[in-house]
Amino acid sequence: MSPLCYFLSVLTIAFAIGCVLFRRKGKSFEGMLCKFMSSFGFISVAIVGYLFNPENVYYFCLVCFALFFGFFGDVLLGIKEIAPTFRGKLIPLGTMYFLFGHIFFIVALIMQCGFNTITLLTGIAGGIIAFVLIKILRMKVNSALRIIMSVYFAALIYKVANAVLLIIQQGAQPSYVMALVGSILFVISDTCLSLLYFTPVKRKNFWVTVELSSYYPAQILFAMSVAMMK
Repeated sequence: MSPLCYFLSVLTIAFAIGCVLFRRKGKSFEGMLCKFMSSFGFISVAIVGYLFNPENVYYFCLVCFALFFGFFGDVLLGIKEIAPTFRGKLIPLGTMYFLFGHIFFIVALIMQCGFNTITLLTGIAGGIIAFVLIKILRMKVNSALRIIMSVYFAALIYKVANAVLLIIQQGAQPSYVMALVGSILFVISDTCLSLLYFTPVKRKNFWVTVELSSYYPAQILFAMSVAMMK
């Protein structure tokens, strides 16, 4: 992998750490700026990775679309931090952008491993479990958002299942391992985010740190997988 990829990854991680530290100190605006720069970093890593390893144009394009949707989701959720008045509209909208991003990630993985009914059923099961847990945990969401969140978690679990299938089929190649670890980290990150947004959690700084500390590596790993993909 190109040294430039490593440099951009380190720079992206630096902005990510900045975001975590600013958010812990309650500096929402500075944290939002660092988050935006990190999102640009993800896309840059993927683009540079492909320039030095133009082996799989379809995977690259799909991952880039996913990262772009993630960037716009970051923008919307970042605005929420400095304009909480629009929280009720920005959270569902940001969630939808991230959902579209995950769909592109899923398609990228399916193009590598092929469609599989078992992984699809695993994703559906994950969505049903999420639908039930939202009720059990008494999350403060309306019926529409509950459905969106259930579909969202179905996509997350479906993505993990496809990454596992890819490794089973083709072995633990670095790009596939990155995709699997990134997929699992997304589940952790978005679970924490759901608890932060919709339940009265204690130790908010702890959950914010866990959420951001799993989200950034997830995006970086998917971006770097482009440089490793064959």
